[in-house]
Amino acid sequence: MLVQKILIKNSPAFINQSINPSPHFNVVSGASGAGKSVLMESILAIFGLKDCNAEVIEATLQLSNIPKEFEGLFDEGEAILTITKKDKIRYFLNSQNIPKKKVLELFSNSLKHLSTKQNDALKQENLFIALDNYCINKNKAHKQIIQEYKDAYKQYIQSNNEVDKLNQESLKIDELREFVKFEIQKIESLNPKEGEYEELLALKKEISKKEKILQSISEVQEFLKGSYAVSKLLKLLDNENSQILESINELENICQREEQRLEEINEENIENILNRIEALSSLKHRYGGINEAIEYLHNKKAELNKYENLDITLKKAKEALEISKNELTKKTKILFDSRTKYLNDFTQEINQNLKSLKMPPLKITLTKPNLGDLDIILEFETIDIKNLSSGEFNRLRLALLLSSKDDNSIIILDELDANLSGEESEGVALILEKLSKYSQIFAISHQPHMPSLATKHFLVKKGDNKSEIIELNKDGRIQEIARMISGKNITKEALEFAKNRIK
Repeated sequence: MLVQKILIKNSPAFINQSINPSPHFNVVSGASGAGKSVLMESILAIFGLKDCNAEVIEATLQLSNIPKEFEGLFDEGEAILTITKKDKIRYFLNSQNIPKKKVLELFSNSLKHLSTKQNDALKQENLFIALDNYCINKNKAHKQIIQEYKDAYKQYIQSNNEVDKLNQESLKIDELREFVKFEIQKIESLNPKEGEYEELLALKKEISKKEKILQSISEVQEFLKGSYAVSKLLKLLDNENSQILESINELENICQREEQRLEEINEENIENILNRIEALSSLKHRYGGINEAIEYLHNKKAELNKYENLDITLKKAKEALEISKNELTKKTKILFDSRTKYLNDFTQEINQNLKSLKMPPLKITLTKPNLGDLDIILEFETIDIKNLSSGEFNRLRLALLLSSKDDNSIIILDELDANLSGEESEGVALILEKLSKYSQIFAISHQPHMPSLATKHFLVKKGDNKSEIIELNKDGRIQEIARMISGKNITKEALEFAKNRIK
């Protein structure tokens, strides 16, 4: 992950400014109130860590190590991230609208922000990330060991949750079984059929016009009594038209059949039909339809079958849990052994870095694993780690970051060398220079040590109306470092010191 270019338009400090940072060590300096913090807030806004403080902030990024959930949405390679602030703040990645929350997730694995003391910086998860990155750099197979441990742990949790769920069900199995039986019996007692409700409604409609139909049949039958006259006429005319006679016969049959069918629908049948329609209507209202009620019935029968066979299911689940437990125990030990193999080297490297940072040595201990539970303990000989100042805390984080050698990360530091002695500040600068081989660094500095070692040095200079950001050349860097040493009135000694630092 790299930032290749940053453009800022209409912020509290800048009208239209752009910078092309180095992929390594970038330092920002300038007089108080010039706008260094405004620039840093804009950089943090790119990654969703601050609200946008400009009308437009645009960053050209080189994306890599994209989290799995973003695969397919964004490809690795160059991307343009644009933030606009009008009625509200909007984020766009390659012109595609993206929520701020997603921006945070996209950069979460790559971004390290060191400012005030952060309570989560020394969480077990983050400490293990540092140790595991170190182990992977020593042995590529360690990455596969971690993945196998995670898979085993996930399987164990799933198996354990399944057993807990089944145990809970077994405690109330009788109540559940009776409830499901009641639900089944209620639907089965009606025994609904697909399409039955619509058929009964149609029948109800016929019943409502039964008297009219019977009256009409009676009138037709009166007409048919004279049908012999039609036959007689055709005979006299020597026109034996069988189709007319067959139609008259068919009409007589229709009247007889319909009269018989309607007569069979007596008062008792009508009441039963209406009751049936009401019951089915209630079923439709509860389940959303007759088909849905039938599907619900099938599901409840399957659920009842599960309850009836719960003992067998629970036994199988416990067997699966024991298998996953044994697998997790094995994978945990393998991971513990792999970490332990490199722990002393990891500790020595951190302590070398801590020595450069003028910090006391650190003791790192791994607790014995217990079914997937692993702990890492950090202890200073002379300081309680809980009582570290913000400066000490962040220097410890720098030592951990350098030891983990996390490639393609971006580190942002807010005035990390403020309130440090010259010796401590120099130690921080040396560590950052080493870190910049693996990470892109953005830092604000008030002391000369970071600018002396930076790959690029940017000066924020206040003008009459707005500030400007200037990428300093060698002579410019010497002048700025001398100013940082001696103040506004630059001395010859300060210039000579700055020249020597740049060399």
